[in-house]
Amino acid sequence: MKNIQGYQDQFGELTTLISVPERGKFGNANYRGNYAGEVLAKLVRFLQANGIQRPYIYDPMVGGGTSRDVAAALQLPHIVDDIHNGFDVVNDDFHDSGFDLTMLHYPYWKMIDYAADLPKELQGKDMSRMEWREFIEAVSHVNYKAAAHSRYVAVLVGDMAVKGGIKSIQREMAWPGQPVRHIIKVQHNAMSYRKQYTGKFIPIVTEHLLLFRTDYRQGGEMWILVPAQYKKIDIDAYVTWKTAVKNVIKQLGEITPATVFEGIKQRFPVKLQKTNTPEATIRKTLQQLEADGSIRRTTRGIYEVA
Repeated sequence: MKNIQGYQDQFGELTTLISVPERGKFGNANYRGNYAGEVLAKLVRFLQANGIQRPYIYDPMVGGGTSRDVAAALQLPHIVDDIHNGFDVVNDDFHDSGFDLTMLHYPYWKMIDYAADLPKELQGKDMSRMEWREFIEAVSHVNYKAAAHSRYVAVLVGDMAVKGGIKSIQREMAWPGQPVRHIIKVQHNAMSYRKQYTGKFIPIVTEHLLLFRTDYRQGGEMWILVPAQYKKIDIDAYVTWKTAVKNVIKQLGEITPATVFEGIKQRFPVKLQKTNTPEATIRKTLQQLEADGSIRRTTRGIYEVA
C-alpha cells in the first residue's frame, strides 16, 4: 500500500484506508478478536486536531483491554467495561454521559464464543450467541445508546463469511448520527491467513471502521439511518412483458402468439397470473417489438427475428 498515491503522505495518517501491521503493546495479545491500539490512537489524534485536546473515552466492550491501555498511555479520562465484569452492554446503563468518543468493537458473531467462561446467568446475555436478527437489533440499540452519551461514535466491525456469501454488520446496523468517514482497515494476522481455501473462495482481509458525529446534547434529537429491511420481492414484477417476450422468442423456431404464450407459461408463469388478457397483451407486445425492428412479420400472425 505504500505505492498508493495519497496513502498516508500528503493527507496525513488517517485516510479512508488504514493499515496497522503490528498490534502493538496495548491490550492482551492472547485475547481473540482484540484490535490494534494504534486504531484508537489515530482517532484520538483526529479529535485533538479538531479541538478536543483531552477526549473522554468510553468502551463498554473492552475485551482484551486495548482501549483502556491506549487511554491510560495517553493520559486521557476514560471508562471501560465488559461482560466479563458482569456488564450487559445491551440492557445496562452506561456509566456516564458527555463522552467525546465511544469506541465500539462488537463481537465476531458466531465466530468466537466469548461467553464460554462466563457464569450461566451472563451467557444468555452475550451478543456472540444471539441469532443474527437479534444480534443486529442489539448492535443498533447499543449504537443508539452510544450516540446518546457521546459526541463521536466509532464502530469497528468485520464481515463474516457464511455459506454462499457474507453477514455484514456495518451494512445492516443502524448508523447513529452523521457519518464522518467510512474507513477500510486492512486485517493483519487474521485466522483467514492461516487457512487453505479450495475453489473460488474469496478470503476476507479487511474490516470497517465507521466514525459518526452525533452532535450530542442532553435532551436533543438525532437522525439515524435505520437497518436494512429483509423482504422478498417478486422477480417477475421487475421483468416487463417486453423483456419477457424478447427472452422467449430467442428460443422459438416459429414466433406466433400461441408459441409465445407457451414460452411465457414456462418461463414467466407469474406474468400470466397477473393479467386477465394474456393473449391480447402478447399480441400487443409483438406489435411493439415489430415497431422497434426486433422482429418482422412474415405472414399474418407469424414473425421472425429481424
